[in-house]
Amino acid sequence: MNKLKQFREEAGLTQKQIAEKLGVSESYYCQLENNKRRMSLQLALDIAAILKKTPNDIFLPSTFAERQEQNKNSDAFDATGTE
Repeated sequence: MNKLKQFREEAGLTQKQIAEKLGVSESYYCQLENNKRRMSLQLALDIAAILKKTPNDIFLPSTFAERQEQNKNSDAFDATGTE
């Protein structure tokens, strides 16, 4: 389970409720939560505030294994900064 979903559920919020607080559609928030869309820094800060967490709590991997998995699944760039 990703941390965004975990913390939202711990806060007792539905996707619809957090989407309304953010001023986005439920569909858009669902895509954010499922890593189908990237979010702006401002949206990340707003989500952290709603969930009463720091952005680091939500968005940074907390273990080496999580970092490896995240690197494996991310869009990789070579040393020149190109895909």
